[in-house]
Amino acid sequence: MKDHLAERRLEMITAVLHARGECRTRQLAEQFNLSEMTLRRDFHTLEKRGLLRRVHGGAVLLNSDVNYSQRLEYEQIQKQAIGRMATTLLKSGQTIYIDAGTTTLEMARAIKQGLPNVTHLQIVTHGLTIASELAGQTPYNVQLIGGDVYQNALSTVGPIALAQINNLHIDTFFMGSVAVNQAQGWGNSNHVEAVVKRAVIEHSKQVCALVDSSKWGQESYAPIVSLGAVSKWIVNHGLNQEAIDAAKTAKITMMFASGT
Repeated sequence: MKDHLAERRLEMITAVLHARGECRTRQLAEQFNLSEMTLRRDFHTLEKRGLLRRVHGGAVLLNSDVNYSQRLEYEQIQKQAIGRMATTLLKSGQTIYIDAGTTTLEMARAIKQGLPNVTHLQIVTHGLTIASELAGQTPYNVQLIGGDVYQNALSTVGPIALAQINNLHIDTFFMGSVAVNQAQGWGNSNHVEAVVKRAVIEHSKQVCALVDSSKWGQESYAPIVSLGAVSKWIVNHGLNQEAIDAAKTAKITMMFASGT
């Protein structure tokens, strides 16, 4: 009976990891009404089986590049609030780059709802869903970067994409990230997109991260840039004090999305 219950717990943990790509010990303990000590033992078991890697405060799925449709459903309210707040930074005449991703998609949807004080805007993206959301739906110019389609993220990557990005002059890059911590900085779940993000950063005057609080303390296999390379961070109100202090030390301007 005990073995059956233990295996059932492992199945539940694995299901969460496949849906999110990561999990926090405290959040999972509350969700499943388990002690954190029990969860840490289960993480250890799953790590020995080669199914996850333990990190500070939780665990990440090995090959944690989670399917786009699965990520789309996670933390939806927070993502919507973050996306709406990002549009308050927009001004007429800007050239902005919207990253591929599910949180940045909410920014695109907020733009589509209308920006009364922004008459003209140049929007660039390598996100297929971003371009699809905006094309023909706004009065603004929309440019989709070409290249190889990375199907797990519905984005364009590779040499053609990088060549086009190298000719851009961007005012603000609205960047997504699957992981952020003080030591590693901002990270992604795959290397091909991390390369694209770094190229965009090199051609941007400033970088604004659209990243919810659940990403703090997570580690990634594909680092993007150091924590302080981002000038603004739009996040929900659930961010812990450790993260706020780290961002302050890195001289990042924090913006907390309302409605979270």
